[in-house]
Amino acid sequence: MSPDSLSLAGKVALVTGSGRENGIGAAIARALARNGAHVAIHYVSQESKVRAEKVAESLAKDYGTKTVVVQGAVQDPGAARRMVKETLTAFSAPHLDILVNNAAAGYPKSLSEVTPEQIQHEFSVIAFGTIYMIQAALEVGGMPVGGRIINIGSTATKQGPYGAPVYVAAKAAQDCIAVAWAGELGRNRGITINTLAPGLVPTDMSKPLLETSEGVPSGAQAAIVAATRAAARLGTPEDLADAVLLLVSEKSRWITAEWISVSGGLTPTM
Repeated sequence: MSPDSLSLAGKVALVTGSGRENGIGAAIARALARNGAHVAIHYVSQESKVRAEKVAESLAKDYGTKTVVVQGAVQDPGAARRMVKETLTAFSAPHLDILVNNAAAGYPKSLSEVTPEQIQHEFSVIAFGTIYMIQAALEVGGMPVGGRIINIGSTATKQGPYGAPVYVAAKAAQDCIAVAWAGELGRNRGITINTLAPGLVPTDMSKPLLETSEGVPSGAQAAIVAATRAAARLGTPEDLADAVLLLVSEKSRWITAEWISVSGGLTPTM
């Protein structure tokens, strides 16, 4: 009997919000490509185009896998469908096997400072975008039996930190999407959907929370490191990427509708 493998050879994946080389999305794309998947790298603004292209080029060079760069706002249903179609065309693929909903938007403001525009934008990207990307993966991508959908959540939905009420609420809505759709996706289509929730990890988006304006570790960073159980450190994008790799494998076929903290034990359950 041959040893078990997490090989994704021949699989086609699309990872939203993966165009920044130091981000969680790029780390996830790297883990998938390292194990044989063809990966679509997604970005939104033209300012991110060069970075996204570099991520795609590095995956192709390092692992010999096929890559493509797709651009669009996930909260636009037409753009979501187009990006899935472009992915299939680039790889001459019959269907999309893996969708990782990593794109997010967050602004650390108190409740009294929150504007209607901010509410609309954060919910549009995080909650509406997740719905539109899943619909596109099913309808345009023809996701088959054994397909995998991973939503990148946040431990903030369980911890309720001060200062980012809209982001936390939008992420909580995203958590519910996985639970509410798991039965339909699983029983009708043979697809699993799960949420992986990191704590704060060093990325462009989290830097203002983890460092002071002088570039030294913030009080929030010190508190997180003090509270972790796995080791006295912050999590890394690679920690989450490896957890994604486990959940997109065939070995995770009986895991769905789950919210899984990948935070070094910041959110234990009893």
